[in-house]
Amino acid sequence: MIHRILHIMRLLIIVAVIPADLPGQDLLPPLIPWSGESESLAVSPGHLWATVAEQTEFKRTATYAETYAYLEKLCASSPMLQMIEIGVSGNLSSIPMVIASSEQAFEPRLVRESGKFTLLVQACIHAGEVDGKDAGMMLLRDIAMDGKEGLLDQVNFLFIPILNPDGHERASKYNRANQRGPENMGWRTNAQNLNLNRDYTKLDTREIRAALNVIRAYAPDLYLDIHVTDGADYQYDITYGFIGAHGYSPSISHWLQHKFRPDVDEGLRENGHIPGPLLFSIGGGNFERGNIDYMFGPNFSHAWGDLCHLPTILVENHSLKPYRQRVLGTYVLLEETLKILALHGKTLEDAMAEDRHTQRDSLPVRWDVPQFAQANADVSGMNAMPPDSMLLLGVVSSSEFSDISKSEYIKWLGQPEEKMIPYFASDKVTMRIPKARTYFIPPAWTEVIDRLKAHGLEIEFLEEETTREVTMYRIREAKPSDRIFEGRVKIVGKVVPETHVTTFPKGTAVVDTSQPLGDLACYLLEPEAGESLFQWGFFNAILSRTEYMESYVLEPLIAKMLVEDPLLKEAYTRKMETDSTFAQSPRMIRNWFYEQSSYFDNRYLLYPVGMVR
Repeated sequence: MIHRILHIMRLLIIVAVIPADLPGQDLLPPLIPWSGESESLAVSPGHLWATVAEQTEFKRTATYAETYAYLEKLCASSPMLQMIEIGVSGNLSSIPMVIASSEQAFEPRLVRESGKFTLLVQACIHAGEVDGKDAGMMLLRDIAMDGKEGLLDQVNFLFIPILNPDGHERASKYNRANQRGPENMGWRTNAQNLNLNRDYTKLDTREIRAALNVIRAYAPDLYLDIHVTDGADYQYDITYGFIGAHGYSPSISHWLQHKFRPDVDEGLRENGHIPGPLLFSIGGGNFERGNIDYMFGPNFSHAWGDLCHLPTILVENHSLKPYRQRVLGTYVLLEETLKILALHGKTLEDAMAEDRHTQRDSLPVRWDVPQFAQANADVSGMNAMPPDSMLLLGVVSSSEFSDISKSEYIKWLGQPEEKMIPYFASDKVTMRIPKARTYFIPPAWTEVIDRLKAHGLEIEFLEEETTREVTMYRIREAKPSDRIFEGRVKIVGKVVPETHVTTFPKGTAVVDTSQPLGDLACYLLEPEAGESLFQWGFFNAILSRTEYMESYVLEPLIAKMLVEDPLLKEAYTRKMETDSTFAQSPRMIRNWFYEQSSYFDNRYLLYPVGMVR
């Protein structure tokens, strides 16, 4: 505790005063004027419990030290609040979480057994995107001090204000040029330059492991990840989304679409905000070619939640809206979410149970967008509306030509418009993998087993050596990515199943996929899944050959093999006749024979995980 207090005091001393003139703001598109009922949620700058955002009239956000000090003081003043440390960042800064409980049920077991629903909200996973932090602090203040304690009657509220402390303190007025404030915006990545919202499968960062520890310990019913998005201009100020019914949790998706979205949208509109879906314009343009609803991989929070059957919502406030407007909209979103859980939490629990108890014979791992390729092959044909369309509350734009870059770019004009645009969804499953009943991971693969444990998977360990007939994969044509992504070089390869009678040593990890996280286990351990541990590089060692035969030994062996094995000779002759590259390469010829011999390493390119289907 003493080192934490000293750390906070040190940070408070070195906080810099940031000038009010935020550079680059005059380069942003024109603002659409806004006012709304939610403006009454902000207290006056001189209020005893005003946050830094309110004190500065939403020009500046609280630093890490100011956030920590404010929440410590708030928790000390209310028996309903307690702040704990859930982990540390890469640079060992504490990651705080506030637990709000009217019964003072602060221990994980007490929260789980409280008979209430539990909401987990995390902010600043991308540390320059601070709206969730400031809105959460304001809401906790009003719950503790201003008559909103009734929000906790049926719901426990877990709030992580800064998941990425190191990025948060890399603050500058020159960060996030596409965002309208605050003056001190943090950095997107953590101290390792890793994007935390790409780490939900590989778990390379302390920060995401801390978040998953919270999920395992407190078992929340709903998980909100608060971001600020940049890109195109449009009228919506609060956009959010979740994986649709084509994903892994169709019952949860139905609840989010038909219970959550209508009530949240109504609450936001009543307070003067314009809610909308997640928006991704095709080609990064002005939506003339349409909006695409991506099927995200589970390295993202909301897609990981879908795979784990945990209701998870990705919130993306619009960066071109003023900071004040975004924070107040987020406040409304959080308050409405607490109300919805109190009202509809039981039906959400039923949906979660249905998805968790659904047993699949196969697991979808790849999706495509119907009509997308055809519609985009001829852009001029986009005037004919595709089967799906949506009403966009957009902003008028023009196409400008730059004499400097010799190219066109979009200029947003600040004038609202409504138009129907093409809508594409990546909801067509194009690849399924047979789901194993059991996976066996030998104890040598400690890093893999560590990741499975960190995800919260139930694992048993063999107490003695065991021989089983299992399916294993031979990885052919393995290729590394041509770029480094999130600190790793991803690997893809062609998977060839083989049957093996394998002896697994004592300590082998055994994962049964009938457990609630069975779909997650399957995804992580199937090499063809796009965010599997294989593709993230956890099994790269199997791609290295370690034994060879010298030509002075191999040439006599080849001659002997050709005499003793007529079928081998026939195969060799056929390959020489049909593969000219092979026929002209002594190295390839020798290697081919070596691979047919008994001396060849039968574990080369063999994925070491055994599967019982």
